[in-house]
Amino acid sequence: MFLGIPFAAPPTGERRWKPPQPVDKWPGIRSADSYGAACPQQVPAGWMEAYTKEMNQTFEPYYTYYTDEDCLYLNVWTTNMPGDSTAEKLPVMVWIHGGGDMGASHFWPMGPTLARRGVVLVSMNYRLGALGFLAHPALTAESPHHASGNYGILDQIAALQWVQRNIAKFGGDPANVTIFGESSGGMMVCFLMSSPLARGLFQRAILESLGCADTISPELKTPTYYEGGVGTAEEIGLRMMRDLGISDGPNALKELRSKAPKELMDVSDRDSAVNFDIESAIDNWVLTEQPATTFAQGRQAKVPVIVGSNSDEGTTMVEETLHGPPTLANYKAFLKNEFLDYADEMFRMNPAATDADVRAAFIAFDTDYEFGNSVHVIATDTARGGLKAWYYYFTYPGKGKYADVGAFHGLEVKFLTGWFRPSWWGEPDAEDKKLLDLMTGYWTQFAKTGDPNGPSLPQWPVYDPKAEMVLEIGQEVKLRPTPRVERFPVFERSLKSRLASIPQSGKSSLDNTPQK
Repeated sequence: MFLGIPFAAPPTGERRWKPPQPVDKWPGIRSADSYGAACPQQVPAGWMEAYTKEMNQTFEPYYTYYTDEDCLYLNVWTTNMPGDSTAEKLPVMVWIHGGGDMGASHFWPMGPTLARRGVVLVSMNYRLGALGFLAHPALTAESPHHASGNYGILDQIAALQWVQRNIAKFGGDPANVTIFGESSGGMMVCFLMSSPLARGLFQRAILESLGCADTISPELKTPTYYEGGVGTAEEIGLRMMRDLGISDGPNALKELRSKAPKELMDVSDRDSAVNFDIESAIDNWVLTEQPATTFAQGRQAKVPVIVGSNSDEGTTMVEETLHGPPTLANYKAFLKNEFLDYADEMFRMNPAATDADVRAAFIAFDTDYEFGNSVHVIATDTARGGLKAWYYYFTYPGKGKYADVGAFHGLEVKFLTGWFRPSWWGEPDAEDKKLLDLMTGYWTQFAKTGDPNGPSLPQWPVYDPKAEMVLEIGQEVKLRPTPRVERFPVFERSLKSRLASIPQSGKSSLDNTPQK
């Protein structure tokens, strides 16, 4: 393993809110035996300390966690001896962590488990929150591309370019790269599939529990009803600047760059209109159109995909998604903000009569909308575009302290890492280990051949939208009809309506006819 390798210069000082810059060369041999800093983020007090302590004791004694703005580092795990020119080049899997405005390259611990299955595993950091996704008129003006707001995505592209230049020296094949991620990491995979700047940097993609083709990103200068608000990406930056007490003028950027990372992140905690939840902007450079349009019209990267979600995604995320307690007022306000004229129809699908009914209603709604529909769109648009998609539905229930939340958001990742956090899960049993072998087998076989099927693995047919069947992965592994697919058309109608409301919407109209 080679930990903490810089793939770009520290994005600090004048490099804050600029595309990643080349790394300065270092003299001699660089030590690569410890993780680099995680990018600045807001983590609940004590949570990461407890996680790190348990990781040290049970899985990775070298595990560390700290944050710093100097955070553009990646890690490599390989079973090939670096420099051995006679060894067969191994397929490369590049893990893009989720967590929204949290996470790091070593969260979760993919490397040791997956590398032993015959791949080279790479994981990366990328800038988060305001540091990774702030758009602002002054940033747009100073950019030679007249763009701002997608620095975190540009970091991922820089890491993939590093892989192209260097991974052969670690025994990897730069012509066989699979990108994969969970939650917002899956969304990042989707953005990379949508971005013309990432073309040719990967050959396969895996999206777990989230995509980007079912929602609307803020556009740089054109007002939209985007996920989480209304207006433009630049207006979010202007509002953050005002919240920090910075006046608009020639020194605005200098003052913004002088603020400590925590000062910037704290703004979102006290002003919900300054959010970077969608982690992107349509800037006509990194993203040239809404990804919903890109996928619907078949303009995404022409690569096969594995895509799927879990049966109980929403059970652990109610307060986080609602931005408050599960009350009837919060539920209806969320639906109105998210769906506008379709809010009442959404409420009728998952009604609640009292505050006490809201939690169960919202879990059912959120599991279908935010996750189930999100990945179904990717599977459907991929298949309609003449490409292969393998579609899964993960139902394996949690154990220990997780026993009452079902197959919750992120649970499938445990079966790609081999680490179950003993204080929460207990020691993995034979059933857990069998599923671990199955999941790592499917994922690495896909990376090797572009098809997850292989020896001793249950047959997984290519997804067919006409048949509408999905592979259930759980205590049983079997084909079944796609759950609750009858609910998805209303989400699509709502999306089409919002896309059509964007001025000059010709470029953003949703049309399921693939373009040649």
